[in-house]
Amino acid sequence: MRLELINKIRPNRISFLLLLVFFPIGCSLSVPEPDETNQTLLIIPVETIQTLEKFIFTANLTIEDSNNKKIFYRIEPNPKTLFSYKSQLKPGKYKITGLKLVAKPGFKFGNKKKMLRWKNWDVVKLKLEKGKATIINKKLLFQQPELIEGKKKLRGMSAGEQELEKSMRKKRRKEIRKKLREEKFRPVEIHDLEESFKVKLMEQFKEVENMEKWEIVEY
Repeated sequence: MRLELINKIRPNRISFLLLLVFFPIGCSLSVPEPDETNQTLLIIPVETIQTLEKFIFTANLTIEDSNNKKIFYRIEPNPKTLFSYKSQLKPGKYKITGLKLVAKPGFKFGNKKKMLRWKNWDVVKLKLEKGKATIINKKLLFQQPELIEGKKKLRGMSAGEQELEKSMRKKRRKEIRKKLREEKFRPVEIHDLEESFKVKLMEQFKEVENMEKWEIVEY
């Protein structure tokens, strides 16, 4: 029965892989069209430097409207895009009041926390207008630490060689962690939106479906 199920799956998997060859995932970006549900579009510039296989966290922003109602918005690090957007916000005044990183299931930050909160977050004030895509003047930089080596297989090594390899790995990890502490490494940094990044962002907008239907403004 199990073999029969596998045989049924394999042709579909091959077809799916063939589709990926001709229609790559992520080849086009899109944003919602402006309508009564999506009256505004909040654009958050994001730069992602990926050195490892995947990111182990998401960034959660806290947005507050003029009545101090909190809206939570999650950003997934993605090196293929230079921005993240939040739609379905009514026109009006807003503040981005907080940022925290949440570890994905099975991961944690350091030895204890599954969440890191930015205590020195500077409140970002903005105004969203109907039919306009508003770019904030800040950029989130997602980055990963230097790779801690450890993928070398121990199989085939003698017991002595395995112990030596484990000891060397442990030493390398300590050295890298010490270096990161000295450099005050942060997985997310907040920067002013520099002109060079803004130019690249505007270039990417030309490839984003429905973006031409919004009036782009900066705040």
